[in-house]
Amino acid sequence: MAKKPAKIIEKKTFDAQAYKESKGLTRKIKNKELSWIPLSEAFQDALRIPGIPRGYTTLSRGYSNTGKSTGIYEAIVGAQKIGDFPVIFDTENNFSWEHATNVGVKFDTIVDTQTGEVSYEGDFIFVSNRMLLDLYSHWDYDEAKEKAEAVRNQPVIEDIARFMDELMDDQEAGNLPRNVAFFWDSIGSLDCFRSVKSKSKNNQWNAGALESSFKSILNFRIPDTQREDCPYINTFFAVQKIWFDNMNVVIKHKGGEAFFFGARLILHFGGILTHGTKKKNAEITHQGVKYKYQFGIEADLRCEKNQVTGIEQMGKILSTSHGYWNPDKIEEYKKEHKKTIIDMLTKSYDCSGITIDDDIKITTEVVEKLSIHDVSN
Repeated sequence: MAKKPAKIIEKKTFDAQAYKESKGLTRKIKNKELSWIPLSEAFQDALRIPGIPRGYTTLSRGYSNTGKSTGIYEAIVGAQKIGDFPVIFDTENNFSWEHATNVGVKFDTIVDTQTGEVSYEGDFIFVSNRMLLDLYSHWDYDEAKEKAEAVRNQPVIEDIARFMDELMDDQEAGNLPRNVAFFWDSIGSLDCFRSVKSKSKNNQWNAGALESSFKSILNFRIPDTQREDCPYINTFFAVQKIWFDNMNVVIKHKGGEAFFFGARLILHFGGILTHGTKKKNAEITHQGVKYKYQFGIEADLRCEKNQVTGIEQMGKILSTSHGYWNPDKIEEYKKEHKKTIIDMLTKSYDCSGITIDDDIKITTEVVEKLSIHDVSN
């Protein structure tokens, strides 16, 4: 039997543009020009970038006392200079208003004449652990609803994300007509809701909560403000401590890896195996008295990840009570801040409110418990 001739299928032309139009995929989105929250000249000398990129998430990481948090103070100053609205989360309870003053943060110190309580007011929002708890202690994140009674006595990871989302909702509604710069010091200082409720310090739960709570913020809400048709641009700058995993020979981030993947710029302070810092000491003579003091910590600084400009520069930086400084210009620093240093070294403290009961006897047992090796009568 003769075979039937093969059926010829007529080729159709495919118009990709027409297809995309039919699906509503032809909207052209143009991003704003790259802009920065400026940091100090010393930071710029070290990495050859102006500061913190706006419209992105930046992570400042390293071991303890390597200079990470100094960048928060400098970035707040930079945000104030360009008119962005700083929102500061201090969940380490380590924010120093004196340090902030020295670096250049603008604020007013308000003293309540009735109670003596001190508050700090300015063009920013400062969020403490207590404030987070006051705002959200009734919020149950397992059931995603607010309860009539408080469900916990500690702030949690999810509170930070909720506060940020609420502010960006207000921004979109027109109630917060400002570019916002969020600052968090630091990731890993809070447990998640599940850990707090169960009274279990579970690192896996914390890491999971950090990822789920901030997924939209890191991957959509912050970078989406780069769009030219978005009236505002928001920035997120966070600090995170690290630890070294000897088994896998890799750096791990306290609190989880969500921000390592979500951040577009990662600044690494200090070394990999250890903190790798150098304390900078000096002597000064004032009115015949010689003082020895430490004025800064020198550390390596590098871009561990740069998906903003693509250049991963390395350098050194000196962290001082006045912000970052170029290690090659130490003498200039000491000369410029000599008066402040002398004031700090010669400052006297009022101890008049401290009383000592002469009847109290220090026994040998007490001395041993307190690890006191030399007790004067």
